[in-house]
Amino acid sequence: MDEQIVSAVDGQAVKRVYTFNPVTACNMCGAPAANAEVLGLRLNQSQGQQPRGKRGIAVTICRCRNCCLVFTDPQPVPPSIADHYGIPPETYWQKTRLDPDPKYFTNQITTAKRLLNFTPGMRAIDVGVGLGKAVRAMQNAGFEVSGFEPSEPFHRKALQFLAMDDSKIKLGSVEDVEFDPGQADFVTFGAVLEHLYDPSAAIAKALRWLKPGGIIHAEVPNANHLISRIINGYYRAIGTSYVTNLSPMHMPFHLFEFTLDTFRRNGARQGYAVDEHTVDVCSIYNIPRPLHPLLRRIMERNKTGMQLTVWLRKAGD
Repeated sequence: MDEQIVSAVDGQAVKRVYTFNPVTACNMCGAPAANAEVLGLRLNQSQGQQPRGKRGIAVTICRCRNCCLVFTDPQPVPPSIADHYGIPPETYWQKTRLDPDPKYFTNQITTAKRLLNFTPGMRAIDVGVGLGKAVRAMQNAGFEVSGFEPSEPFHRKALQFLAMDDSKIKLGSVEDVEFDPGQADFVTFGAVLEHLYDPSAAIAKALRWLKPGGIIHAEVPNANHLISRIINGYYRAIGTSYVTNLSPMHMPFHLFEFTLDTFRRNGARQGYAVDEHTVDVCSIYNIPRPLHPLLRRIMERNKTGMQLTVWLRKAGD
């Protein structure tokens, strides 16, 4: 069924057409979706403190009982990627995030080099180049870098920032871009998998590009985020069935939240293992500031921060 949805982008009403596709199985572990736990409903806009008073279209948010992947069912799919990301980067990100940072991606590069036993000229692929900052950082660190970006405005901005042409940085999505099998040492999904309609297939494709023993890096929303649980508890306390998880029909268009077990079970199906992982608290939103220090300590101790980072090693020597 196709539905026309009105949502807000940069303060302006935007109409989008979605096809709502029922989910039959967990994308990452394959467990039947019918067995998943229903968490609640998510509106096509920011829900605020009183979502019951807002009008819009909501989809059901579920959690796989097998691997704890959080997903939307049905899945709202637009006709093209441009319906979500064909907007100026300044609209999607605040201007401060567009400025180059000399320390950007340095921690990730340090970990990748250690896990790869790095030698100069190793090949990296950046999935979702964005503005090109990670590409620049990897080039400066001695990697030979290729990549691609599905959003035309972002792709154009990245080519300008990198002073490169589209022979190395392609315009396209993970579904249609190809690289030679077994050519890469390192593939990075920085804040990408949660936006894809089939993250498991994207990982499978990256594995084909990797050499045996190569590394995939992914930064994703943590399904065990403490702040989400607190806000969901508030929504229940005021008598609603809404949840804060995901944002499938408004920015930043998140479709999935992940756990460590999500990747372990997917790795058993696809031939990779989780080498390392970290959980970062990141920023704290929608909670009174005096509570931030206490909540930050709890999240650091219990690994219930906002972002999960995983390092996945392809099977082989």
